[in-house]
Amino acid sequence: MFGRRRDLVAQHNPLLEPDELLLDPSGELLVFRSENQGCAGWGVSLTDLSREDPPVFLFSDRLPSSRRPFLDRLSLACVEIILSEAAMARWTQQRACQATPDVVASLERQFTSIELPPYPAWFEPMGLPVRWFSAPGLLLCLESGSQGRDLVVIGRTEDDLQRALEAIPGAWHAAAPVVTGLVDEGDFVLPF
Repeated sequence: MFGRRRDLVAQHNPLLEPDELLLDPSGELLVFRSENQGCAGWGVSLTDLSREDPPVFLFSDRLPSSRRPFLDRLSLACVEIILSEAAMARWTQQRACQATPDVVASLERQFTSIELPPYPAWFEPMGLPVRWFSAPGLLLCLESGSQGRDLVVIGRTEDDLQRALEAIPGAWHAAAPVVTGLVDEGDFVLPF
């Protein structure tokens, strides 16, 4: 049912509609999600289609081989879709900073880790795994960045976002702390 919520699953790297499903370049994966420019995708092995909750693989033009494990269950990949689409949505403006050791220590001390197994970032599949954290009104993503790791923070309100910026001692990029907008003819409600 969440697949019908384009605001949750199709802001940046969309979940494909049933008639858009396709095979990856190797012909071994049924692709259900695609990077918006087609340089990466997520799929289930054709040999695993009969499994109740099959593992998901990532393929990317940035991988030395054709694919690598993403998450061990499709249901977890569905959770990841909602988290990453909220964090990467073009209609939000969030703040980001380089994840120095002090930033990571502060993040781990003050925010709750979201229990997703480690998984590769589609844009840096051989880099450090993505990790998620939360607090009331906040979603925080620790991911590969241009100089190691970055921390991206989005919030339900401007005050929530400001609370995170004050709690974490980072050199925050100067993006406007606006966190919601109009999407697909309806108000978007963040899933946290």
